[in-house]
Amino acid sequence: MSDERRVAARAALRGAEFGPLWVKARRRLERNGLSLEGTPLRLDGLNPAQRPAIAGLLGTSAAGDKPLSVRLENLDGRLRRGAAAVGLVEWLEALDGPIRNRPAERAGAQAERETSWSRTEAHPMLVERGELRAWIAEVRRSGAATRMAGSVSAGAELASRVLDVVAVLPASHITLAQLGAQLTGDAHALDRDRALGRLVDSALRAMSAVADEESDTGTRGEVTSVGGANDWRRRWARQGVICDDLSVSTLVLNLPTSGTDLIAAVLSDHASCGEPVRLTLRQLAEAELGIKKGTLVRICENPSVVAHAATTLEGDSAPLVCVEGQPNTAVLRLLDLLTADGAVFAYHGDFDWGGLRIAKAIIDRYDVNPWRFGVDDYLAAAPSGTLTLGPPATGVAAPWSPGLVEAMTAHNVAIHEEQVLDHLLADLTTR
Repeated sequence: MSDERRVAARAALRGAEFGPLWVKARRRLERNGLSLEGTPLRLDGLNPAQRPAIAGLLGTSAAGDKPLSVRLENLDGRLRRGAAAVGLVEWLEALDGPIRNRPAERAGAQAERETSWSRTEAHPMLVERGELRAWIAEVRRSGAATRMAGSVSAGAELASRVLDVVAVLPASHITLAQLGAQLTGDAHALDRDRALGRLVDSALRAMSAVADEESDTGTRGEVTSVGGANDWRRRWARQGVICDDLSVSTLVLNLPTSGTDLIAAVLSDHASCGEPVRLTLRQLAEAELGIKKGTLVRICENPSVVAHAATTLEGDSAPLVCVEGQPNTAVLRLLDLLTADGAVFAYHGDFDWGGLRIAKAIIDRYDVNPWRFGVDDYLAAAPSGTLTLGPPATGVAAPWSPGLVEAMTAHNVAIHEEQVLDHLLADLTTR
């Protein structure tokens, strides 16, 4: 065949009448990993121009209306011996570019996933925290990190950076911007609208769900913002990280201060009237309270205890601090100040699994005495309980009262502070 005739014949093969053949052949090769073997293609719905043109190329009859049957290996041979003078793969790539090898792509992507995620899944934090193992599995399964980072390897690296952040928590009175700058060089890296910040918040939710049975909705691995900005700040605050020092506060009643600074004066004025007061972390940052050494400060879990004490006892109530669940950085700052002044503490909380965790964290940190928060106190109140506890969560313990966990497990009822208010208020009348 002369060069001139070959050019003309190739131009004809590029015609619209051959389009259905090339489209289906490319799809089959992509699916089969460029293999010519397999079941024949079926070409149906061809128009009057397409059917004879394709049949002529294949060397078969165009008669009838049954679908044309095309074996790719035969088509490859016809092209090599004919005008194309190249095989089917080369011809299709000359027409429309490289053919994708989808099985090879899938295998490569799987290998990349395994290699990338194997490094992340070996992170030390996954050994220490079981809830993070479940979280990382969900992040990987859902593809959340991959979508946020743009690729499998970048997603695995992003998840690993999350674990690096979690590894330094809890912190001690550090701002979110400082933490971001220290760990990444970018003060905004942990912001709510940044990929790392969003995924770290997802990990904090998983940790909170186990640490204190926090009631966030959503599943582990979900990276949408849950509960809004206040809950986001609260999760960070529980890790000792300050998103801002005005949004985090602590609730107190009748702290007997003798200091001369502004905050000591605020506390003294409120105590003289028996009124509770909220103090922000900013206010407590440089406060000098001047609490007398040996002063007993009682600590409760729920604001309702403070409200009842202020309403019924007013200025006669003993000093009281409320942690309002898992203590935030403002609560910890206040307790640090009181500890430095030599105050002593007694703690009461809810008799449920989250309440025991909160109590243990505070008792361990400040060497606090339990306040009506032992096994005998629970057993005395248990007959009035109606809310089912459920099985104890992993790792829950009450070392200040041996037998308490076992008693709560056996009775399987929660006792909240509001159910024993009369006893608590009776103690608060003794200053």
